[in-house]
Amino acid sequence: MNLKKINLKKTISALSTDLGIVFFSMIILMSVFELTKQLLNPSISIWESHEITIVFTSVISIVIVFFPLRRSYREQQKAREALAHQRDAEEKFRRSEMQYRSFVESVEDSIYTVDKDLRYLLINARHLVRRGLSPEQYAGKSYADFHSRKETELFMARVQQVISSKRMIQDEYERDGRFFLRKLNPVIDTMDNTVVAVTVISTDITDRKNVERKLEESNRKLNLVNDITRHDILNQMTVLNSYISLGEAQSSDPAVTKYFVRSEQVIETIHKQILFARDYQKIGIASPQWQNAEVTIRHAQKLLPPMAVDTTETCAGMEIFADPLLEKVFYNLLENSLRYAEPDTLIKITCQPDQDHLMFLYEDTGPGISYEEKMKLFIRGYGKNTGLGLFLIREILAITGISIMENGIPGKGCRFEILIPKSGYRPGSGIPIE
Repeated sequence: MNLKKINLKKTISALSTDLGIVFFSMIILMSVFELTKQLLNPSISIWESHEITIVFTSVISIVIVFFPLRRSYREQQKAREALAHQRDAEEKFRRSEMQYRSFVESVEDSIYTVDKDLRYLLINARHLVRRGLSPEQYAGKSYADFHSRKETELFMARVQQVISSKRMIQDEYERDGRFFLRKLNPVIDTMDNTVVAVTVISTDITDRKNVERKLEESNRKLNLVNDITRHDILNQMTVLNSYISLGEAQSSDPAVTKYFVRSEQVIETIHKQILFARDYQKIGIASPQWQNAEVTIRHAQKLLPPMAVDTTETCAGMEIFADPLLEKVFYNLLENSLRYAEPDTLIKITCQPDQDHLMFLYEDTGPGISYEEKMKLFIRGYGKNTGLGLFLIREILAITGISIMENGIPGKGCRFEILIPKSGYRPGSGIPIE
């Protein structure tokens, strides 16, 4: 309504100015016209002169007045359209604000918005209840008014990070024995694409944290029991193997000796299965980490008899984000090549990065794997030995989204293709090979 009054006043003022100019212009024009007629035709009567002047000036006046009136009409029309657009925008904004406020007040999370100076712009009721304060106490205040200096500095750093990156970030913090997940989201002005404020959504995750702690404690106890039990079984197997060796030495019956030998083979298989259970138990316990591929391969190689391994320059300094048991992956691959290939088998490892992934190629010059066996290689229990090595490799790599397949040509050696996602590898810092 105020805009309408202002526009009307502007229109009347402009129209008055235009009409005033026209009025004075007509007086001057009429005077000049009258004087000109008298000079050119002194015999013309006064009434004839006035009639001609009136007709002439009327036509000129109509022409002159028409344009200001038309302009005034158009300005009024534009003002009405602008007023209508403003009303529509205000109504849309009001509805949008109502919907946003309804959403903000209906959730169980604390939600508040601060500007770049950490002044509060919006706070929902849930946050007020959590803090035990009223809206009046928050009015005109900033984050620093309710938090310690250290908390304010940390929060300011987070806000500046959101403003500079224009991306959401999150962190966790503890207050009064409760844990919270905090997400900081940028509020972007679509006109100039700048961050004008930051909206914070704080979720109470205390119950989740308590469950995680209980699970961690349960896993710790189970792992401890498994370790103790496995250690005791291995000790008893060592004793059993000693008894079998003594019996075999004292036996002169070839048939009995054969059973002793088979018993030793069964004990060896059980021993390997227990070691597999130990390694499998460790998968996923520790967080994945960045590991230098060359260093990891060399560590695995030291645990085996000497063999020719060529790690090309394409893998120099390459780091892989994987489970800490990554060394076990390379150990099993090398051990398989050593077990099934010739003594002079050559092993070559190359890296082929592209836009989507890194292909880590492991190749040897052994007998290779038949097409019938390729589909069963990574199935638990399949294989000439324990059938657990390649299964364990796949499980370790899968922790961080890495896949493995065998794509070699039978009779020309193995070719294991390890596909690492783009987020799972990076050029390293050039750590020297030990």
